Amino acid sequence: MIKHLLMSIGLVAVLAVAAAGQDAPKNSGGPKPDDHTAVTPLRVQIVFTEYDGEKKVASLPYIFTVNADERRARPASLIRDGARIPVATGKGEFTYLDIGTNVDCSANLQEDGRYKLEMNLERSSVSPETASGSGNPIVRQFRALINQVLKDGQTVESIASTDPINGHVFRVTVTLNVVK
Repeated sequence: MIKHLLMSIGLVAVLAVAAAGQDAPKNSGGPKPDDHTAVTPLRVQIVFTEYDGEKKVASLPYIFTVNADERRARPASLIRDGARIPVATGKGEFTYLDIGTNVDCSANLQEDGRYKLEMNLERSSVSPETASGSGNPIVRQFRALINQVLKDGQTVESIASTDPINGHVFRVTVTLNVVK
């Protein structure tokens, strides 16, 4: 009996030592707490510029930071800047339209040391003209999805687009700088 008791105590001790030596369960979803993946903060400047021929009509700069990081959920940085304007939909009835700029941006470090910016850009504005007969404004709209690869300090003109209503040229320039 004592022999069985000592064997049982010995077995419990062996199992306790074996259990203590096992690794903690692996975290299968997302980065591990000890994961030291470098996150690089970036300063991004986007400038929307509108030209009527050679004459600059408008220049709208937007500056924000975004982290170059594979782990972050997309998008990493968002801008929503604008106003809501009422538009008549019937006698005494109206709805609101969002007018302004929306920017969604994420960034990833590439193997060659450059940064890939994935940007969804939307820009809307009210034209001075009104829709014929309705009195409602004409809303100009620009949308683009850009996947631009830039190095630190680089500026590129990513888009040049012509407005089909008034012939104005709309240009989008992107500058990237690593925050030090």
